[in-house]
Amino acid sequence: MSSNQVIRNCEAIISIEARGFIFGSAISLHASKPMIVARKPGKLPGELIQENYCLEYGKDSLSIQKDALKKFKTYAIVDDLLATGGTVDCVAKLIKKKGKNISGLVTVVELLDLCGRSKFDFAVESIISI
Repeated sequence: MSSNQVIRNCEAIISIEARGFIFGSAISLHASKPMIVARKPGKLPGELIQENYCLEYGKDSLSIQKDALKKFKTYAIVDDLLATGGTVDCVAKLIKKKGKNISGLVTVVELLDLCGRSKFDFAVESIISI
């Protein structure tokens, strides 16, 4: 599946804080699809759903506004970098917990040696793979 298909097959884009917002907003605008943001704790108003994930040096979490997921069934995840896959996996769990689907991940750079894509059961499209 190409990145065009990943975007074409979704109803909305979910971008991951913070550099993912840059690429997600451009893709969202170009595809005429809404963009939802996944942010670190304390940055979003309203009722949130939250998921924790592990870092090499500790733990963190990401949140999405609960109401933002009500209207759509299928999402494309957009981020700047795929390394170990922790943040993308966190967002995927948030989406799946709500009974929603993921058309795939579109990322700018993928670090192949870290095998992040092996965590996912959806398409992964990278512009640059190193």
